[in-house]
Parts: sequence; C-alpha cells; structure tokens
Amino acid sequence: MRPAIMLAIAAALVINPGVAEAAGITYTVEPFDFDGIGGMSMSVTQKQLGGAMCPCVKVPYPADGLHNDAGSAAIANAPLHSGDTVLGFSLGSQVISLYLAQHTPPPGVRFVLLGDTFARNDQLVAGGQGIPGDIANPVTLVVREYDGWSDSPTNKASPNYGLAMQNAEMGAATIHDYVDARIDDPANVVTTRGNITSVLIPTQHLPLNNSRRLSGSSAEADQRDAQQRPLIDSAYDRPGPTPDQLAASTREQVRNR
Repeated sequence: MRPAIMLAIAAALVINPGVAEAAGITYTVEPFDFDGIGGMSMSVTQKQLGGAMCPCVKVPYPADGLHNDAGSAAIANAPLHSGDTVLGFSLGSQVISLYLAQHTPPPGVRFVLLGDTFARNDQLVAGGQGIPGDIANPVTLVVREYDGWSDSPTNKASPNYGLAMQNAEMGAATIHDYVDARIDDPANVVTTRGNITSVLIPTQHLPLNNSRRLSGSSAEADQRDAQQRPLIDSAYDRPGPTPDQLAASTREQVRNR
C-alpha cells in the first residue's frame, strides 16, 4: 500500500470512526490537481454530490490528462475491498473507465462516474479504454443533460445536429458541475445495461440561452427554450426526460451558472 494512501485512510477514520467498517471507503480520482506546487493539494471530486459520499480517500496520480495509465495503475494499487466506492469526476471518470478496461476489480466494489454516459463509454470501449459491458461490479454513470463533455448529440443525420452541438458546447462550458446533483432524485432518467446504470439529470433551461436569462431577458430565453428544445432533442438517441421529470428537476437539484 502506498504511504500516501495509508495516511489518507488514517485521516478519514479519525474524522469519522467506523466509516470503513460500516459503509466502506470512498476513493476519489481527480480531474486535475496542482499537488506539490506551492504546497497545494486539490480535491475537487470530494465536493461533488454535496460531499455526501465523503470523507474520502484521494487516489494520487498526475491528474493532467497525460497520465491516465498512471491513474489506472494507482487505482489498481489501492487497497479496494467489498463495500468500497471509487468516485470519479470528469477526467477522473475517464481514468476509472481505463482502469476497468485494464483490470478486474475486487468483488463488491462499486464505481460512480460523474460526467459520463453510455454513448461516451461506447466510444471509449471502441478504443479499448471503456467499461466492459459484462462487468460484474455495479457501475453508475451520471451526467447532467446537455453537459457537452459527455452528453453530446449522437444523431448526426438530424437537421438540428448543429444546433444541438452549439447547445452541448455551451453546456460543457457552464454546467459541467455535480456539486448539487442528486443521484437518487426521482426526476432523473435512469437506464440500465447489465450492471451499468446511467443516470441523466434533467437540465431545466437550455445552456444555449442562459446568457439571455442572466442578462435579464428571461421571457425571451424561455420562448427560445420552448422552440429549440424539441429540435435539439431530435439530435439525441438516448432517452430524455418527460415533461413531468423536467418540471420536477428544478434548481433544487442543480444550479446553472
């Protein structure tokens, strides 16, 4: 076991005695960090989901997008046991996907990937870096609707594909954040393939029109949303939220920046 992981586990147990025995340990895989620079240590992933899955133990690796193999190896070296959770956000989710493509995790360990979809995983699988469809461990993929980092349009034959891409790109820039997300919200759209569950969190307002809303033109933004949402959704193959789910998934669950 790496010394850094041992110290982090000890710290977690001091903060919350018995957490390992009662519910297992949550290990986080970061999307970026500046660890070791000016005494800094970044732990963005621990803040996601309102910190509900923490205290957490950070899996150390160079989180810069260039060392995903090192991240996969770091997860493989972590002392994972049944009942533990591995939580990743953004690039961290991609590193977890690579780990699951390269290794067979211990039984009973679950994986939660924030900012991931079936469509994105299918792309990674095609390149040998995605989660196998027959994985025995429970895996949950979570994405905010129109978060363009992974919830991009997939129907290129749609005449509205370009509009949907503009919306997704704006979503990637403004709603790639899961701090206030709730995985168990009944408004979510849930799809399951084997042991992999996809959770789509409805986005109430189109990212494409949020700048108008923020500038005080809410009525215009709402009008554009009503006109453009059906067009944008025609460029997606995945299930979308029903009107009731969209109405129920309000600002109480997530924030639009």
